[in-house]
Amino acid sequence: MKRASGDGRAAGAGRQRTGRWRLAGRVTAAGAAILALGAVSLAGAGPASASPGTPGKAVRASSTAAAKLELTVHRVSDASQQAMDDTFANSSIDAIANSVNHHLHAVSGSSCTADERATVPLDPATGSAYCWDAGDAGTQNWSPQGMTSSGDADADGMWGTDRVLLSGWASAPHTTAMGRIAVINDTEGSANRFGYRWVLPVIPTSGGTDFARFGSHMGGMVWWGDKLLVTASLDGDAHHNAIYVFSTKHIYRATTNASWIGHRGSEVSAHGYQYFWPAIGSYSVTSSCTYDDHSADRLPCFDGLSMDRSQNPYTLVANEWVSSGLTGVTSRIWRYKLAPTSRLMPIAVNSAGHADPIDVYDTDIVGMQGTLNRTEDGERVVYTADSLGSPGVHGIPWRVPLPGSGTQTAANATTSTGGSTGAQHTWAQHSEGMTFMADLDQVWAQTEWAAGPNGEYPTSGTVLRQRIVFAVPMGDLRSSLTS
Repeated sequence: MKRASGDGRAAGAGRQRTGRWRLAGRVTAAGAAILALGAVSLAGAGPASASPGTPGKAVRASSTAAAKLELTVHRVSDASQQAMDDTFANSSIDAIANSVNHHLHAVSGSSCTADERATVPLDPATGSAYCWDAGDAGTQNWSPQGMTSSGDADADGMWGTDRVLLSGWASAPHTTAMGRIAVINDTEGSANRFGYRWVLPVIPTSGGTDFARFGSHMGGMVWWGDKLLVTASLDGDAHHNAIYVFSTKHIYRATTNASWIGHRGSEVSAHGYQYFWPAIGSYSVTSSCTYDDHSADRLPCFDGLSMDRSQNPYTLVANEWVSSGLTGVTSRIWRYKLAPTSRLMPIAVNSAGHADPIDVYDTDIVGMQGTLNRTEDGERVVYTADSLGSPGVHGIPWRVPLPGSGTQTAANATTSTGGSTGAQHTWAQHSEGMTFMADLDQVWAQTEWAAGPNGEYPTSGTVLRQRIVFAVPMGDLRSSLTS
């Protein structure tokens, strides 16, 4: 990989995306506790390719399908976590969010391009939208995927004195698979507001005294209390689907900006980044998944991840990605109960160490790259979009009610007039993850593309910058899809 700077930005080209692009490579984990994490090589996210029809009703999936989504918990040992603290220089979200070295820029300003301005949603209008620093806006070595925030972490939307967005990016398919996280300062009145700094998520090895790359697509992220959950999906590999867990209590500083990853003698390197974030555990299913399996009782590949704070118990909501070029294939949404934030691991498990899904739904929502889940007027609904893959085409937003407890079909068909019945292209172009700031009634989301004028990826010519981070008022989003 060509290095662009000591901060770990990379430049270069990948390969053409067709549906969902594949990431190669795998993480090697050492030690019994780390082996239990199920280190994986992962599939990356790509845009869907055709406009769908109305999703209609969501229905409950079969019990056979639900049983395949039982999770087994694995923890890095207390001794290994202590070894990390003893070996590496500890840091924090606050330190990272207030030592930013990159900045987001208002799309209306001269730092952003006309293509970035054209990427924003048409309806509802954005409350604010930002483009990335040029090196990140145009690179084809990385792609934005999952998103979460301090709005997931805590009801008041703050983490300590900071309001923070986390943007997960996946490496492009021609490079060794890994992820990175942009820690974005969104604290009103802060001199660092809308600045960001990159952090490298990693897998601890050697009993916690070393670490290796985390080969994740970063498709879904949820921040719950002091824990960050990141999905790890895979395609055609023998390893397990998984959700990895990171703790804000275990973030560390590197001592060199070298391009290698790990601990060598007195030096600690995190691929050129100043901060790295080791996993403290994971949740796995019992078998691998493949995007080529379209059977009714298939095991879905974990992709997007979000949180529902609108009703007790709070739940973790996962979804799979299905290309809108396919017909007659449903896509799944499922959820797990979250444990109290005081617990060492964030998903509630039974005495056998397993977490069973509370609900599993079959939907006809395709091209789904991220969701927002809420209970509105006593009805559980999911907001999402078909992130269409054609150049310059806006996504199709959906608002779909989900079946209540004990029922087999949704109480109502899809109510969305703007996105569902009318199938209007009103959402952002090529959108990815979403997160909700409840205290501000504000939805944040991001888009992923940096391709050629005709959607070429990679391209040796012009790269159109179409990556933005944007916010819309929740009330406006609901109104646009229910009026």
